[in-house]
Amino acid sequence: MQQCDDFFMSFAEVFKLARFPRMFSSVLVLPLLLLVSVVHGNDRSPISTTDLLRLKMVQDVKLSQTGDFLVWSLKSIAASGDIPGSPRVGDYENRSHLWMLRLDEPDATPRQITFGKRRDRSPVISPDGRQIAFLRSGVEGGPGESAASQVWLMPLDGGEARQLTNFEYGASAAHFSPDGLRLVTSSRMSLKDVIAQDGLPEFANARPGLDWPSPKDQRARKRARLEGRPGGSLDEIRVWLEENAALRDPKVIDRLAFQGEHAVEEGHRFRQIFVIKIADGKPVRITSGTRDHFDPQFTADGGAVLYAVKGGARHPEQVLDSSLMMQPLEGGEPQILFERDGWALSRPQPFRDGSLIAFLGRRTDEPAYRSRRIGLVSSNGGEPIWATGEVDLSVQRFGWRTSRPELLFTAAREGGVPLFSASPATLEPSEIVDQRVGLPVSVGAFDAGGGNIVWNESSAVNPSVLRGMVNGEQRILFDPNPWIVEREISRPLVGWVLRPDGTKIQYWYMPPTRKNPEERSPLLLQIHGGPATMWGPGTASMWLEWQLFCSWGYSVVYGNPRGSSGYGEAFQRGNYQNWGPGPAGDCLAIMDSVLEKHDVDPERLAVTGGSYGGFLTAWIIAHDNRFKAAVAQRGVYELSTFFGEGNAWRLIEWSFGGQPFDPRFREVMNRNSPFLDVRRIRTPLLIMHAENDLRTGVSQSAMLYRALRVLERPVEYVLYPRAGHDLSRTGDPVQRMDRLDRMIEFFARFVDPGQPAPVERPPSSDLDT
Repeated sequence: MQQCDDFFMSFAEVFKLARFPRMFSSVLVLPLLLLVSVVHGNDRSPISTTDLLRLKMVQDVKLSQTGDFLVWSLKSIAASGDIPGSPRVGDYENRSHLWMLRLDEPDATPRQITFGKRRDRSPVISPDGRQIAFLRSGVEGGPGESAASQVWLMPLDGGEARQLTNFEYGASAAHFSPDGLRLVTSSRMSLKDVIAQDGLPEFANARPGLDWPSPKDQRARKRARLEGRPGGSLDEIRVWLEENAALRDPKVIDRLAFQGEHAVEEGHRFRQIFVIKIADGKPVRITSGTRDHFDPQFTADGGAVLYAVKGGARHPEQVLDSSLMMQPLEGGEPQILFERDGWALSRPQPFRDGSLIAFLGRRTDEPAYRSRRIGLVSSNGGEPIWATGEVDLSVQRFGWRTSRPELLFTAAREGGVPLFSASPATLEPSEIVDQRVGLPVSVGAFDAGGGNIVWNESSAVNPSVLRGMVNGEQRILFDPNPWIVEREISRPLVGWVLRPDGTKIQYWYMPPTRKNPEERSPLLLQIHGGPATMWGPGTASMWLEWQLFCSWGYSVVYGNPRGSSGYGEAFQRGNYQNWGPGPAGDCLAIMDSVLEKHDVDPERLAVTGGSYGGFLTAWIIAHDNRFKAAVAQRGVYELSTFFGEGNAWRLIEWSFGGQPFDPRFREVMNRNSPFLDVRRIRTPLLIMHAENDLRTGVSQSAMLYRALRVLERPVEYVLYPRAGHDLSRTGDPVQRMDRLDRMIEFFARFVDPGQPAPVERPPSSDLDT
């Protein structure tokens, strides 16, 4: 496979594929892919479910300032003990460790530098290149070690890592000061601790008829030695009730955003910023009050800390606007660097000479549709300039090059996430990394130093490869999944559909890796969540799932209906008050295009999607009866219920203009709730949900299942205990395999792929143990 990939790269260089018009590029892809299939031959085995256990993903890439070496985290699945013949939940666990590679040594190979039953991530390298700070969680439980994410420090010339923080609610990624003597990080503090140290909040108590309990009142209560008891005086009852609430039995809710990802979070917590002197390892808080302070970075001279802040007269979870601040470290009040009404500002990053500070900005008038832009402001404040100019891109990650005042950033665009560069002088972004084998790639983490650039890349041929532009030459630095060369891989083919209203919809078709030439293959339509996300050939989280269905004999098609990101604000706004008909019509048009152009069977159609894709799956089978089977995963099915049970409930107002209890919007929300059309569903349906999913909530899936059972329709319901919304991406490995195989088995009941099962490979040979 490596030889074929090198062939593709040289071919692309000769013909400048990345610079061709996109339609012409796609025309060249098909013969190239056919050529590779001949080169590869037919001696490779298909992708199987247990390949999930072998899949490793590069994350959090960091390069030294001189560009001599890099450090990254590698996410993997490990056997937690002896692997039994029949896997059970708990036999495997997710881990991540740190790796290192020297670029100044020609014969250097990547080496692992942390080990054990841990999740190490977010490394940063000290300015002198002698040590790294990183986050560690899920540790083995040694003395003083915390299960929450904490900041650790490790020398690179030998020696053990040591823990620097022990925050109750964990820490965010740390950053070194320019002299390397300090670190800055953030952590949450409880309301009780903030009041005790800083005084009462600026905003009122949300519990009706109660004021905030001041430290003076608390001290007076202690002096009176008032004890709580049930059935006592009013003061005694109040003390007793507070004691029960402190034990979270019962949980007293006084927050608006009280749902986390897996559990209710009834207590108020406010992000504060801490500076740690490495010599003594003691975190010192430099912010105060009941506001959220986040994204800290040292200024270029190390004399102050830059950060973003929101809240004040209102609780931070009730506001969207945020400002950029600067806190001097030698005392003094925080200074406003830049703020603007109607904007959320974040991630300040100074250039090394201190002349400019880059940041992200996004308008808050339409949170579901506005793009993130890179702004540049002087260290003295003033009006910003926008480094991304008028280009309709939404920035995901960004950072400075150390060698010159140039910005690197990633942004979703037409099924890929290219790596761009932008100069403050020209304000004209250009691509550094855009395509691989003629198809869009997705760049994740990246960094620059000493004239070199490194990045993590996902493509149609490999979901995770560490690449670099080293000494002017682009090359692979680390491939964590060399076993993929032994697998049959389906290569996507791009297509476009023109809708009646003039909207252009992009999609990708993946043929089966094993197909009986005398039969047409079944077609599986897959739909992404979001709604404002995007799929493409380099979507790492879906790579194995798509390949697995292709290995079972299914053709797969996926695309980006209106409302997806990556095609500009106007396209993303295309699903406003229109979650159902418009995007569902786009998905069906994608399917119809594949039926017209490719050798697939119109009598063997299936559909699945997760989250918003689960919503569209239910919507589609309520309005189209061509599908033989469907799987709706972790979906939203009734918008009024979603408003109360999901932590993503704000999407309702942002996407429909109002709340479900407002009569002005009730009718449009009812039109867009597939649950209210449940009588029209006759397609066999598997409903899958995680029991601890608080992003979309779980009761809507129960409502959909019960309604279909009452109607005596073909439906099955599967709940995953202990799991949350991200089960398919970061959940328990055995539950993830169960989910994949359960979909395959359900579809096979109604849509026989006509192929033998992919041959499994023993996963234990290269598992990280």
